[in-house]
Amino acid sequence: MKPSPFRHFVQLACLLLALPAFAGAPVLPPEVAASAELVQGERDGYWEKTLVVHFPEVRRALSTSDGMVNARAAINHAAHPLLWRKLGADAKPYTERQRLAAAARLGVADAAVAHMATAADMDNLAVVTRSHGPLTVTVLATAGARTNAIRTGVDSGSHIEGLDKDGKPTGTINILVLSNIELSDAALARALITVTEGKTAALEDLKVASSYTKGVQATGTGTDSIIVVSGTAAPRATYTGGHSRIGELIGKASYAAVVEALGKQNGYFLPGAKRFPDAAGGPDKAEGDLRIALLHLDPVPGDIAGNRARIEGAIGEAARHGADWVVTPELAETGYNFVKRIGTDWIHPFPDAWVHTLAAIARDNGIALFVGLAEREPGSGKLYNSVAAIDRAGSILGTWRKQRPVGRAEAWSLAGGASRPLTVDGIAVGSLVCADAWRPDTAAQLAGQGAQILLSPANWPPVEGMGPGDVWEKRTAETGLPMLIVNRGGTEPELDFSTGESAVSMNGERLFSFTAPTGGIFYVDWDRGQRFREVRP
Repeated sequence: MKPSPFRHFVQLACLLLALPAFAGAPVLPPEVAASAELVQGERDGYWEKTLVVHFPEVRRALSTSDGMVNARAAINHAAHPLLWRKLGADAKPYTERQRLAAAARLGVADAAVAHMATAADMDNLAVVTRSHGPLTVTVLATAGARTNAIRTGVDSGSHIEGLDKDGKPTGTINILVLSNIELSDAALARALITVTEGKTAALEDLKVASSYTKGVQATGTGTDSIIVVSGTAAPRATYTGGHSRIGELIGKASYAAVVEALGKQNGYFLPGAKRFPDAAGGPDKAEGDLRIALLHLDPVPGDIAGNRARIEGAIGEAARHGADWVVTPELAETGYNFVKRIGTDWIHPFPDAWVHTLAAIARDNGIALFVGLAEREPGSGKLYNSVAAIDRAGSILGTWRKQRPVGRAEAWSLAGGASRPLTVDGIAVGSLVCADAWRPDTAAQLAGQGAQILLSPANWPPVEGMGPGDVWEKRTAETGLPMLIVNRGGTEPELDFSTGESAVSMNGERLFSFTAPTGGIFYVDWDRGQRFREVRP
C-alpha cells in the first residue's frame, strides 16, 4: 500500500527532531536576538541541509515565498542537485514539507515559518554583519549562478504556473536579512529592492554572465528568494532605501554576502581577490623566456581539501619566484590511490568551483596553470584522469584525458579519446598523462597536430620492469619536441614515490632531473625553442 503523505510528513518531522545541529552552525551577533542552527538529513541517498533561524518572539517578516509572515523562524533548505532533479514535479510539495517539519521541530505554528529552498550547498553559506551606531544588519546567503543566471528584461521565461509542469532550473541566490531594529511593513517591502540592488551589483562586479544570452551581464537567477525579518529594538524604521543608514547596511551586507557565497559555491571572485600579496621575484630571466615551475608535490590520497590547499600554496610560492607556468603532477588534487578511501561521488562536473578558483588565481597573478585532477564529464557523468589547462587570463581551456589508465588504482577512470594541443601564450601545448608516454602514438599524434612542447604530469615511481626508464627521452627523439615531466614525491601505503624523478628531456637526452623525497618545487627557464636553463631560487 502506498504510504500516505501524512505518514511521510511524520517520518520527516521525527527525523529532523532527532538530528542535532552539525558543526559549523553560524553564530549570529547578539544584537539581532536570534539563533541559528544547521540540521542535516538524507533522502534517497542524497544530502539535505537546513539552515534554521529562530526568534524568541514573533517577528514581522516578508518572504518572497510566503508573503507577510508573523514569524517565529525562517529556514533555507538545501538539497543535493540530483535530488531536486529526481523530485521533478514534487519539488514544491517537498519544499512545503520541509517547512512543516521545521515548524514541528520547533513547536511553532506552521504559518510562523518563512521558507526558501536551494540546491547550493549549505556548507557554502555566507554570513555578513554590518553595523552603525544602534543599527545592526546580518545577512545569511547561499548562492549558485553557473547554470541559471538570467538578465531580467532580456532573457525569456518558459514556465506558466498552473499551465505546465516545467521544473525550475538549478541555481539560486537565497538571501535572509535580519535587522535588530523594528521595520514597518513598508520598510520590509522597500528592503526587497535594496537587497536586490546589492545582489545585482555583486553579480556585475563578479562579471557573472547570463546562462541564456551570450555576452550579456546577469542580474540574478530565475529562482532567487529573499526573506527580510524585522527586529524589535528602537529606533523604528519606515524606509530602507539606499539614502537611509539602515538601507545602506542592508545593501552592503547583501552585496558582501552574495560575493562570498558565489566564491564558495561557484568560484566567482572579484578581480584581484586571489592575487598573492608578495610581488614576483626570483632570479632574473632572459627577455622572452618562460619560467616554468614543476610542482613535485606529495599529495595525500583522499585529502581533497588538504591537497587543494597545498597546490594553491605552491602556486603562490611559484608566482613569487617569477613563474609564468605552473605544472602539477598527475592527480595532484586527489593523490593516486584515492578511490578506496573516498570513492568518486564527490567529483563534480568539470569545471567545478575549485577549478574556477584556480582560474581566478591564474587571472589575478598572470600565471598559466596545468593541474592534474579527477574529471567528471558534464551530462554523461563519465570519469577521467585528467589535466586541466588554464591560461593567464583565467580562461579554462579544457582538459587532456589520460588515454591509458593503469591497473586497479585507475579502474575508476575511462580511457580518454584523441588528444589535442591547447594554446597558451601563443604556444601549442600537448600533454602525455604519465603512462601515455609509454608508447609513441599519443606523442606522435600531438606532434602531428602542431604541438611545440609536451607536458607529462605523472605518478610514476621507478619500479623495476615498470619504467619509466628512458621512455621520456624516446618520445622527444621521435617527435623533436621538448618534454617537461612533473612527477611526485612522498609515499602512499600502496606505493613509494619518494625517489620519483621530475625531468626535462629534449632530443633524446635528459637535460635535468629532479627528486624531492617529501616534495618540492623546481624551476626551469625556457626560451620557447630549444634552450632550457635550470633556475635555483
